[in-house]
Amino acid sequence: MKTRVISSLIGLVVLILVLLMFNTIVLNIAVAVISLIAVYELLCATGCRQYRVLFFLSMTFAALVPFFPVRFVAQNLMVICYVYVLAVFLLLLKTHEHLRVEQVAISVMCSLLIPFSLTTLVYQRDSHGATLGIFYVLISLGSAWLSDTGAYFAGRAFGRRKLAPQISPKKTVEGAIGGAVFAAFTMLFVAWLYALMVSYVGYEMDVFYLRLLCMMPALTAVSILGDLSASVIKRQFGVKDYGSIMPGHGGVMDRFDSALTVAPLVYLISQWIPLAQLVVK
Repeated sequence: MKTRVISSLIGLVVLILVLLMFNTIVLNIAVAVISLIAVYELLCATGCRQYRVLFFLSMTFAALVPFFPVRFVAQNLMVICYVYVLAVFLLLLKTHEHLRVEQVAISVMCSLLIPFSLTTLVYQRDSHGATLGIFYVLISLGSAWLSDTGAYFAGRAFGRRKLAPQISPKKTVEGAIGGAVFAAFTMLFVAWLYALMVSYVGYEMDVFYLRLLCMMPALTAVSILGDLSASVIKRQFGVKDYGSIMPGHGGVMDRFDSALTVAPLVYLISQWIPLAQLVVK
C-alpha cells in the first residue's frame, strides 16, 4: 500500500506539472509518451513485439496521433486510418509466411484505440481552450481513477457479490456501487474547487453540477468496462501486469485502462451537453 501511495503521489505531481503547461506542446508530448508506453506494453503482452516492422508502424502511428490538430483529424480521419491500414496490409502480404492476421489485428487495434482515446484530452484544449480544457481533463481522469479507488475501498469493506469472477475475482458489485458514489461526490467537490481556483486568476466559470452528477454513473460504468476489458486481455495472454513502470500499480496500461473509455465519452459529452461554461464579464 505504501508503494502504491508513493507512486500515486509522484503521478499526481507529474499531472500537475503537465496541467501547468497545458496550453503548450507539453500536453501533446505527455499524451504521446503515455500512448507509446501503453501501446508498447500491450504489444509485448500479446506477443506482437517480435514482428519488428509491424511494431515500428504501430509505435510510429501512436506517436504521431497526439500531434494531429483536432480540425485536421475531423476532416481527414478516414484518410489517416486508410493510409495506415493499407501500409499494414502491404506488410501482411509481404510477410504472410510468419506474420499472422491475429497479430496484425491486435497491433492495429492497439495503435488506433489507445492514442485516439488519450488524444481526446488534447482535443479538449483545442476545442474549449485552456481553462475549460483542464476542467474536462480533470473530469476524464478523475472519473476513471476515483471510480477505481472508491471501488477498491468499498469492495474491501462491503464486497460480497462478485462482479465478474472469471475476469477480475476481486471486483464486487458493492465495490462498483461504492466507486460510483465516491467518484460522483468527489468530482463535484473537485469541480467546485477548480471553479474557485479559476475565479482567483480572474475568470468566472459556471459548473452545471446537476448535469455532472447525472453523467457520473455513465462515466463510472464505462470506466469499469475499460478496466475489465484490459483484464480480459491479460488473462487470455497469461499476463499479471502490463508492466512495472509504476510500482504498486503495474504498467501505464494498468493505470490508464479505464481512462481509455472515459476520456472519449467525456469529450463527446462536452460537445453535446456542456458541463461548464466561462462567464463573460
